[in-house]
Amino acid sequence: MVRSDRERLDRVVREPLTARETEVLTMLAEGLGNKRIAARLGISEHTVKFHVASVLGKLSATSRTEAVTIGVRAGLIMI
Repeated sequence: MVRSDRERLDRVVREPLTARETEVLTMLAEGLGNKRIAARLGISEHTVKFHVASVLGKLSATSRTEAVTIGVRAGLIMI
């Protein structure tokens, strides 16, 4: 694991994801888009976008794929 990956994992411990953010991350790992996530959770697409942005920020990820990778490595989700 590269140093930047370790730093990201350490940040996850300092700023944990909420239960809802973890749900969204799990659905990202399933390959769902915002519209499908919104329908499953019964929330608006705007709210999903907010949660995705929060997940990306907390995990210091630049993409949904990177967020899923970090989430798996940190033990936040299983695929």
